[in-house]
Amino acid sequence: MASDPQPPANAALPSEFPLAAGDGAVAIALARHLDAPVAGSHIDLFLGPADAPIRDPDARIARAFRLPLCAWDADAPAAGIHDAMELEPHRAEYLVLDVPRELSRGRGRIEPLARFRGHATVGRDGIEVRWAGWRARGRRVGVEDWRFELAPEPADETAPAKVRT
Repeated sequence: MASDPQPPANAALPSEFPLAAGDGAVAIALARHLDAPVAGSHIDLFLGPADAPIRDPDARIARAFRLPLCAWDADAPAAGIHDAMELEPHRAEYLVLDVPRELSRGRGRIEPLARFRGHATVGRDGIEVRWAGWRARGRRVGVEDWRFELAPEPADETAPAKVRT
């Protein structure tokens, strides 16, 4: 992976940006970001088109949200309402990251927690993502501030299978 800088924070998502608006299959990844110099340790939630990492792992098309560490339990998302911050688009490779790695320029360490396939409905000020046994509803509450409700759902035998890392 190249070490060039990410685009600036608060970059506006063009209408053609994947997951800017619409409805469809998504790749979902959760990772623990430790020792981040500005934000401290937190959980990153990445959402992107299901086939994005295969087409171009360096494409900055994964929507990213920073959640508090308490948004992850021992081995699953922690049910509840969590404040979040939308980050700049991240590389598609974060959607399939399967080993911990040190980030360049002293930005900390990222540890993948889980990967899933699911379904998302995305609007300008809201996101709903469903995957095997879980639902995340995000609502914009500021320019880059969001509030996510994570909740388990009853088992659905037709839901896509999750891929644990």
